[in-house]
Amino acid sequence: MISAVHIIHYKTVAARSFFRGLDGERFLKALVGLFVVSCFFGGSFFFFYRIFDYLGGLRDIGYLLMNKIIALGFLAIFVVLIISNIVTSISTLYRSRETAFLLSTPTSHLEVFTVKFIDNIFFSTWAVLLLGMPLVFAYGMVMKFELWQFVFEVFCVLIPFIIIPACMGVIFSIFMFLLAKNISPRRLIVLLTALLITAIVIYFKLGQPTSMAFNVISDWRVLNRYLGSMGATSFPFLPSFWISETLRTIAFGGGRTLLVYMLALISTLILSLNIVFRLADRFYYRSWLASAEHHTGHSKVAVSSGKKWKIFSLPEWLPTDFRAVLLKDIRIFFREPAQWAQFTVLLALLVIYLVNLKYFPTDIKDSYWKTIIGFANFAFSGFILATLSVRFVFPNISLEGRPFWAITSSPMPLMRVFWVKFWSAFIIFLLISEILALVSNIMLGLRGVLMVLTFISVLLMSISLTSLSIGMGAIYPRFEERNPGKIASSMGGMIATVISLIYVGLMVIISALPAQRYSLYKMDPALPFPSNEVLLALVLMIVLNLTTVILPLKLGLSSMKKRDY
Repeated sequence: MISAVHIIHYKTVAARSFFRGLDGERFLKALVGLFVVSCFFGGSFFFFYRIFDYLGGLRDIGYLLMNKIIALGFLAIFVVLIISNIVTSISTLYRSRETAFLLSTPTSHLEVFTVKFIDNIFFSTWAVLLLGMPLVFAYGMVMKFELWQFVFEVFCVLIPFIIIPACMGVIFSIFMFLLAKNISPRRLIVLLTALLITAIVIYFKLGQPTSMAFNVISDWRVLNRYLGSMGATSFPFLPSFWISETLRTIAFGGGRTLLVYMLALISTLILSLNIVFRLADRFYYRSWLASAEHHTGHSKVAVSSGKKWKIFSLPEWLPTDFRAVLLKDIRIFFREPAQWAQFTVLLALLVIYLVNLKYFPTDIKDSYWKTIIGFANFAFSGFILATLSVRFVFPNISLEGRPFWAITSSPMPLMRVFWVKFWSAFIIFLLISEILALVSNIMLGLRGVLMVLTFISVLLMSISLTSLSIGMGAIYPRFEERNPGKIASSMGGMIATVISLIYVGLMVIISALPAQRYSLYKMDPALPFPSNEVLLALVLMIVLNLTTVILPLKLGLSSMKKRDY
């Protein structure tokens, strides 16, 4: 493993050199990025701390609900980590130029795998840790953990927890490319997605999600049924269960039980690493060759067969340059497994969310509760849209790659390229967001004013989030990177993510006050119509959206014009 250690050492030296060579502009960008990440971490911690602090005041019932949130949260993180490692490993372990270069050197393929496996863990998990660590710290602060307990939870529990799904994702990738000659990677990923959807649906069925929706006219039997369903969602053989139990055990005592769950995590980690490296020693190089053959053969078929792309024929009335750039982006999207795989998974999660809305009671007559439900759905939709925009719209300009100079030297003006990227992303984004808003409102039984407000708000959010992602993508481009996941996970992508989430939060807050006043007015006509609140919300919403549309687009276009290609 001497070569692997040397490569890792070189990476650390290169990272130190990068930070030492920061000029004024790059230092300012790094400082802003660090500030934004810190704000995201602090905001997540404050959010979870307020929830756990409130639930802790409810004593027994509150502790049960707190443990339920922890278990569900880490189960979601576990699933996301598996998916993220599968998608990232396609680019890191198989489609990376660095991997191809290292495999052409005298370095053994196992040492190359070791280096790229570490890279894969880092790129797949660091963003998720920004959500998982505040969850642990907030729970520990409420339950009054000591310093050694925090250190124990992070290093002996949380780190093994994130490496186990990394091993599972890489194992799947190795077998996926080994079977590429018989079954295409696309079909295998679709099959995995279907299995995950089935598992999540079964989980919700066993967990009785209907018991989580408290009707205002229900009695305590609903609460008893909900508390009784908690055991049905506890799967003792999952690492997410073990980590949630370590937190509960530390909070309520039980040294031997804590040791059992810690040893379960560490032994599973050792077993997973042993399996991964044994498989890599025997099959990694063979799977990499199969990946290269499949990628080359797929490209030849795509180039030689014009019929394959007839489904992407665009209307003739579109401008020629717009049609050419859009068609190129669509073809690149479907040629890259990392792109359509993650998009398929995100759409599958959206479908799961919409399907589970049917368990929610739609016969609620109270305007106040209808308003709360509507805005909860609006906030969740905004969070999903912010995630989609950063993941798929932000990398748009960077994916042009180093040959971007060829486009800038063509008769097509640079400003035209910028606006083609914007409008193509906005049209697709608006279509997805409005369908999501329509279906979710229908399934929640929301009609009338709430439906109209949701449609208008989603339209404004689509324009603003697209502008944010396109503008920030032009300010922080990474033309040397071909992996869209790494582009979205870069410092610029994190800044865009946090700004997008702040924007969604402000939109919800601005809209919530007049909606809450209006619902009270509907319940009690003696109250005055909230005209002042409505007017103030309209003014604030116009200012917010004009700022988030004009400023990023202007700065992004200016950055593209100043850049030397």
